[in-house]
Amino acid sequence: MDHLLQELQASQFAFWLSQGAFPPIITVHSAGMALLVGLQGMINLRVLGIGRFGLPIAAMRRFMKVVWIGFWMNLCSGVLLFSIYPDKYVHNTLFRFKIGFIIAGLVLGALLNTSLLSVGDEYAAAGSRAPGRDKALAALSLACWVSAIVAGRYLAYSTFADIGAGTG
Repeated sequence: MDHLLQELQASQFAFWLSQGAFPPIITVHSAGMALLVGLQGMINLRVLGIGRFGLPIAAMRRFMKVVWIGFWMNLCSGVLLFSIYPDKYVHNTLFRFKIGFIIAGLVLGALLNTSLLSVGDEYAAAGSRAPGRDKALAALSLACWVSAIVAGRYLAYSTFADIGAGTG
């Protein structure tokens, strides 16, 4: 497995990604994150009762299609970004935490969608409040997304700390 990752990292494809295609890929990744995490965060905050603004919980279900568009943008661009330095990422504990937080955030979001957003019009009134279980799911989901972003940003700075070490 390590040999395959090292070959991918040394490939012309990885070099092209890192030298020429990186700016548009990271732009797509950022836009996908804004859609995925931004809208999921908005849904979570509304479920928690923050920012009602006369918007019923049930109305939030229409944003789930856009959340999934953001997910696919992030998955595709994330695979390309991973391809640049796969050997460094796969052995990095912080990367594993980031992926774990993303998976947990997706699972919690899907559970929230199933238990609250897709249950018909029970929560169609503007002042409707979510049950405690769904508030807990929303709070955990929000914590997962914040943790994934923090891990991802820290990963960008910590993964390449050894570049240039021992030179000079």
